[in-house]
Amino acid sequence: MLLRLAAPAFLLCLFGCAAPAPTEPAAAAPQKITIYESVTGAPARFQIVKRLWIESWISVVGSPWYDSLDEAKQAFREHAESLGGNGVINFGCYRMAGVLGGSPRLSCNGTIVRFL
Repeated sequence: MLLRLAAPAFLLCLFGCAAPAPTEPAAAAPQKITIYESVTGAPARFQIVKRLWIESWISVVGSPWYDSLDEAKQAFREHAESLGGNGVINFGCYRMAGVLGGSPRLSCNGTIVRFL
């Protein structure tokens, strides 16, 4: 009798009581992603997702250029969203001379993070 009750209870617990797998926190919408120029003003706990435009030598000639600071920030917010991040730290832009006499542009870099 005890065996008849124990077997279904064991199977129920085995298949029905399993905890769901942990999920990654959802990425924030681009307009809600906060950008910090340094790490000092950002929340203390975060996980680095990716450093943008500084990981290889190709970034010297292959990183995107932006016409304005607002355009650069929006692009970084979109990158953060696509990579699952919810913030950008160490964000900085540097004015570069225009190519072939064109107007100066901004070259920017930063670190996409997931605040914990």
